[in-house]
Amino acid sequence: MAVRTSVADSLSPTRRIVLFFTICIILYCACLTFNLPSAYLPLYNEAHNVTSSWTGVIIAASPLSIILACLFSAFVLNRFSNRALFLVPTVTLGILTALNAVLDCMPDSKYYVALSSVFRFGQGIAGGLIEVTAFAAMVGVFPHKVATATAIGEMMLNGALASGPFIGSVFYAIGGYKLAFIVPGAIILLCVIPECFIPQLTTNIKVDNRKALYVLTDPMILFAAWHCAACQILQNYHMPLLSVYVEKMLGEDVVWTGVALLINSGFICISAPIIGCLVDRFNPYVFFVASSIFLPIVYIFIGPIPLITFIGPSKIQLLATLAAMGILVPMGCIPSLLVMFDLYKAKHGGELHPWAANVLVSLYCASYPVGVFLGVVTSGIVAEYVSFRWSTGVMAAVFVFQSLACIAFCCAVYKKKQRRVGSEVYSNY
Repeated sequence: MAVRTSVADSLSPTRRIVLFFTICIILYCACLTFNLPSAYLPLYNEAHNVTSSWTGVIIAASPLSIILACLFSAFVLNRFSNRALFLVPTVTLGILTALNAVLDCMPDSKYYVALSSVFRFGQGIAGGLIEVTAFAAMVGVFPHKVATATAIGEMMLNGALASGPFIGSVFYAIGGYKLAFIVPGAIILLCVIPECFIPQLTTNIKVDNRKALYVLTDPMILFAAWHCAACQILQNYHMPLLSVYVEKMLGEDVVWTGVALLINSGFICISAPIIGCLVDRFNPYVFFVASSIFLPIVYIFIGPIPLITFIGPSKIQLLATLAAMGILVPMGCIPSLLVMFDLYKAKHGGELHPWAANVLVSLYCASYPVGVFLGVVTSGIVAEYVSFRWSTGVMAAVFVFQSLACIAFCCAVYKKKQRRVGSEVYSNY
């Protein structure tokens, strides 16, 4: 089968930068649909007798399909051109996003839940293909600045995930349910224009598909991807619940909830490029451990958990916690791809094969929707039995196990490298 290697070296520096930021804009528009209805959907569904559990299912349908699309992309990237992998999913995503507007006319909640889940599943497939293609292209354009390229990609991805609810809530407040989907769908379709001018970035060589499967099942590489997913669980657990919590506890409307999530997005956009540059320069494993330690400490304050008596629910407390999450989540996610590259090179003579880079990028991209899916599904189920303040506190406590596992993982990697002292060590850290 064919696998593609980067030919971006033939591009001029100016063309690389223009191409890179064009891909970033396409990535942002595609990912905007993932969390678009998060701010207003719980209130809309509650008014139409749809339970929080079914709301969680509807929201989770998209990340579930993105997981499948990302993993499938590990093989698709090696068969088709990047232009085709941009154009076809973009047209599909734009049409499906706009079609959500017809759900406002559904007479029965059963049909509404079924069709909404189908549409979001299709959106996830298309969006997942765009996401992986974009990340692979960005890493291919700047192969020596993997963490920085990944950080900017994550800035666009998380920026879209966090700003999506704000943008959706604004359109929802202006024109209701229909306008909140028609306008974003039209914006996505406009991305077809710049996609037609993206050059072919790859050439073909031959490789066995079984090698790709072997990379996907490596335990150490899987854990590096899982840490990124675990960070996304905390980032997305409170999303389906926040608008109801804010309305009942703080007395604010859905637009204020969107603003709060926009602040979270702003801190991601500011911190991600800085963290990416630092990860490229220093040891990514250090950022792994630091994020795993500080994330659960910060997350207990998002409610905050009732055990904390010196701080109660307030706007300042909630905004400060979301801002801190905007720094710590990228700190955990950005190093993941570089760590996976390092683990692969350590086992394969210091060489990162182009087909392996495609597979690892696909796995890295899949880790995001894994975290989103687990976060929103868990919150939808728990919300009917446990209050927002207790449930977020328990999630922080559970994440401590991830912190311990992350420390053990980094120690195991370090010991393996120490045992190779005196022989050739194929690692940069």
